[in-house]
Amino acid sequence: MLTTLKRWLGAAPAESAREVPREAAPPGLVPAGTEDIPLLLEAARRAEGEGLSPWVLRDERRLETLRRSLEFVVHRGLWLQREAGEVAHWQGRLLALRHGEGPVLGMLLVCRRDAEAAWQLRFFFIAPEWQGRGHGARLLLAARRQLRGTPLQTRLPLAGAAPACLEAAGFRRMHVNAGGVASFEAPAQWNDQRERTRGA
Repeated sequence: MLTTLKRWLGAAPAESAREVPREAAPPGLVPAGTEDIPLLLEAARRAEGEGLSPWVLRDERRLETLRRSLEFVVHRGLWLQREAGEVAHWQGRLLALRHGEGPVLGMLLVCRRDAEAAWQLRFFFIAPEWQGRGHGARLLLAARRQLRGTPLQTRLPLAGAAPACLEAAGFRRMHVNAGGVASFEAPAQWNDQRERTRGA
């Protein structure tokens, strides 16, 4: 009521102008910082408890190794990938979905062998308090926009909400193995008319 009265009297035009764009703007995908890494580690632990994590985090040593690897991605843009008993340096990006300076709604980690290879979506999550609002698909659509021109691939179990988020973001299910792990791919080129009509 007070805000309406101020607007009628012209006392707070600048405040009203600031509020509208912030509410209207969709969340955006930005590079994550080291302060965001604990959120991903906690999400990975939750996923492991449900049998959905790509990493085995059964002890603090393994969790610390993952933390250091994620810090390497944030600071150097490189993901350390084990290949044939060696450690390879893949390109890596850790990205966070957020409204401006607001809290992180979710995050994802992508990596690829080199600039010619497809991006591999290693892990993504939406924070528990933001789940059930379509943010999973928004996160993946935003990633597709940022990584446009390169295919985006992932493998994950069919359990949980992640497969539905992938399919809502235009990923195609390519194959399901005997263990119930599915391969998904988003093509390099795509028509994003669907995301605009959904308001994502």
